[in-house]
Amino acid sequence: MKVKIILIGFLMIILSISCRIDASPLDFSWNAPKTYVHNEGTSGEIRYIIWFYNLGNTLEKPILVPIEVFLMTDTGEKCLDTYYPDIMEHAAKLDEDYQEGKKYQCAIIAKGELAPKMTKHCIAMFEDIDPKVKRLDIFVTGISHFFFWRWRMIDYSYKITYEKELDHWKLIEHGMSKDASHRSYEFESRDWR
Repeated sequence: MKVKIILIGFLMIILSISCRIDASPLDFSWNAPKTYVHNEGTSGEIRYIIWFYNLGNTLEKPILVPIEVFLMTDTGEKCLDTYYPDIMEHAAKLDEDYQEGKKYQCAIIAKGELAPKMTKHCIAMFEDIDPKVKRLDIFVTGISHFFFWRWRMIDYSYKITYEKELDHWKLIEHGMSKDASHRSYEFESRDWR
C-alpha cells in the first residue's frame, strides 16, 4: 500500500513538472532578413545581412536568456552577430515594424535577464556577405528550455533557413535543431568573423 501511494505521488510530481516544461516563458518572433549595402557603388561598398527579432518574457517574474546568434551561408561564410553603430540608422529603417525612436539591441546586450512581461527588440548584423549567397542558416542558441543550458546539457539551437528569391529572402524551414555545426566557432574561432 505504501509503495502504491509513493508511486502515485511520484507520478503526480512528474506530470506537474512536464506541464511546466511545456509552457514557454520566452516569446521569440522574427522577420525575414534584409540585405543592406553600405556605401553602394563606391570602393568602400560593404554588404550586410540585417535580421530583426524580438524576445519577450511571458511570465510575471524575470527570466534568463543567454542568447547568441550565428549565420552560416551556402558559400561557406560563418559570422557571429555583431553590432555596427555606423549603419544602425540605415539598418533600423529596414525593419517592417520600424518606428522613429525604437531602440534595438544586439544579442550581446540583449542576453541576460529579461524583466517580467518585457519585450526586447533586437537586431543581428552580419558584415561583408558574399553577394552570390543563395541560402542563409541563422542559428539562435540560449532560447531552449532553461533545463538544458543550466545543467550544461546540450543547448539545441533554433535554426531558421532562408533562400534567396529575386531580391528578398524566403523562409524555407525553422525549428529546434540538433545541428551543432555553428558551434565549431568554439574550436575554430579563427574561421568566425
